[in-house]
Amino acid sequence: MTNLPAIPVPFAKMNGSGNDFVVIDNRTGVILPEAVSDFARMTCRRGLGEGADGVVLIDTAPANDVVDFSWRYINADGSEGDMCGNGAMCGARFAVDAGIAPANCRFSTPAGVIAAEVLDGGPAVRLAMVDATILRRGMALDDGADVTTFDLIRVGVPHVVAVAPDVDDFSDFDARGRSIRYHENLAPEGANVNLIHRIAPDTIRMRTWERGVEAETLACGTGAVASAIVAASHGLIDQPVRVITSSGRPLIVTWTQNGDLSQDVHLTGEARFVARGVLDPEGFS
Repeated sequence: MTNLPAIPVPFAKMNGSGNDFVVIDNRTGVILPEAVSDFARMTCRRGLGEGADGVVLIDTAPANDVVDFSWRYINADGSEGDMCGNGAMCGARFAVDAGIAPANCRFSTPAGVIAAEVLDGGPAVRLAMVDATILRRGMALDDGADVTTFDLIRVGVPHVVAVAPDVDDFSDFDARGRSIRYHENLAPEGANVNLIHRIAPDTIRMRTWERGVEAETLACGTGAVASAIVAASHGLIDQPVRVITSSGRPLIVTWTQNGDLSQDVHLTGEARFVARGVLDPEGFS
């Protein structure tokens, strides 16, 4: 392990509609750049560490950037994530609560600048997301008769989305999600895997298998955006779209469509504090 902290690290455990994160004010550089990947892997281990889907670091805004802070997301496996919708909501609420940013704030991410509004002090948060683009349609990535084809869409990170009869009938979703995530037609970066079905004219049910976590998660913000846009492109639903995640918590998506490009994308959900404390160095081994 490389230069992991030798002193206790203050943190907040937060939940974004079912995704859980360890959020850290890293403006003083308590987590060194070369230690970030190992730190995330050690911290996110369930049972041996704090346990989380990923780590959110709040850093000082880059020089000359008209933003309130810099946001960085590291997956549970230590890999970098360019964007995480629920992680962005938690980062925004954390920054507002800590006095780092105002309720209407902007922050830099590897995917671009994100604007956020923490509504009435939280837990509700509304994000102005990066544009989304449908890259390929009708991809055959799975041999199951209950799912025919997937559409590939990028919402800061790649997602594939397929319409299914009933996503809750997939007892083998973990194995199938892993297979699709590493499919040769998605190489080299792979993709997050989403299955959806329509519940009502404005509501879909979604399940997501996430890269970086390498497992199904209880929610996914960028997955909700991807799923809503793909569902609408198939004529299944109308905006605003309510996406029911596996936690049961809804995410709301709106956007403006221009061909395969989705602009003015907004995602609304909730970012809740679960616990605050310190991570002890004994947990980094």
